[in-house]
Amino acid sequence: MTATNNKNKLEQLFSSKQFNQYLPVCLILIAVLVAYVLQVTAPSAAVKPESEQIINVNVIDVEPQPFTPTYRAYGRVIVKNKLTLTAQVEGRLDHLAQNVIEGGVIEIGDHVFQQDSSELSALVAQRQAEVKIATAQLSLELGQQRIAEKDYQMMQKDFNEAEWQLDLALLLRKPQLIQAKAQLNIAHSALKIANRDLNQSQWHSDKHYIVESKQVSTGDYLTKGNEIARLIDTDELRVPIYLPRELAAKTHIGQSVSLYQPETQLRVTAKISHILPMLEEKVQLQKVFAEYRPAADESNRLIIGDFVEATLQYTPIPNTLSVPLAAIDNNQLWLVTANSTLKALPVTVIEQDDTHAVIINSLSKSEQIISNKIHLPQPNLTVNIVEVL
Repeated sequence: MTATNNKNKLEQLFSSKQFNQYLPVCLILIAVLVAYVLQVTAPSAAVKPESEQIINVNVIDVEPQPFTPTYRAYGRVIVKNKLTLTAQVEGRLDHLAQNVIEGGVIEIGDHVFQQDSSELSALVAQRQAEVKIATAQLSLELGQQRIAEKDYQMMQKDFNEAEWQLDLALLLRKPQLIQAKAQLNIAHSALKIANRDLNQSQWHSDKHYIVESKQVSTGDYLTKGNEIARLIDTDELRVPIYLPRELAAKTHIGQSVSLYQPETQLRVTAKISHILPMLEEKVQLQKVFAEYRPAADESNRLIIGDFVEATLQYTPIPNTLSVPLAAIDNNQLWLVTANSTLKALPVTVIEQDDTHAVIINSLSKSEQIISNKIHLPQPNLTVNIVEVL
């Protein structure tokens, strides 16, 4: 009877409206309780201790060495000197060398032209005779001088010197002696001029020339100043080259320049002969001239108009390093110190090409250069050297 009563009571409780009202709240409390229990009893993850970051790098082995700065410029071979042959005396042109024609080549010692020298030779003979006459007259006058001197000594016994002292120069024939010597000097000068004119009636080449043009032919009568031909001197050539102002300031007269002709692969040595103290308006570079003098027996030589590469060398810089461009990061190198840590070293590039740069060596003996750029480098990071290149 009692059990039946309890059952009835429970049914009445669950069926009552009050229980239905608190059921959602109970379920929420149960869910919160379960979640809390799970969180408290869940296993915790193991904490991994922090490890030091190590960077693997390759380094390069470079030796300090002196570096010779060089500069390459380009230019064309041009003429230094031209010669205009003109007649120095009057006379018919008896001989004109066959090579005296536009483009002709004249060698050293060639007999280029000869004017009629018959009158000049006769004049030389006449001047030589005049020298002989003047020489004889001087000899006669010297004989007269000795006679006058003896007469003077004899007259000193019979006359008072004070009475004829004013005529002593005449008595000793001093004016006559001066006149005889002057006439001999005049004769010698006239002979010298006659020989000069005779020599100038012809011309032998003293250098190598190319004939630019000719204005006369054999048989023409020439007066003094008539143009015979225009010649180009090929024994002295020059190359104009252009340098930046700072390099021109380091260049000096007499400095050696290597000239290279690409087509013939000919390389010769020239000398700086002139440095113009001004900048070319269009290129803002300074012009200098390299002078080239071929040897007399040099068969393979530069010719006028050749395009050449000029290389100038300057004072060597000691204690430099040649490093790959890949090793330079924002104007600095990254080094491995003796403690195997990273170190940044600012550098100044002296010269560079497509692959390498030359810098002043400021490394200590224990430091090594990292061969390429690394990602987000920081000073004092630990480094592991994988390979020495």
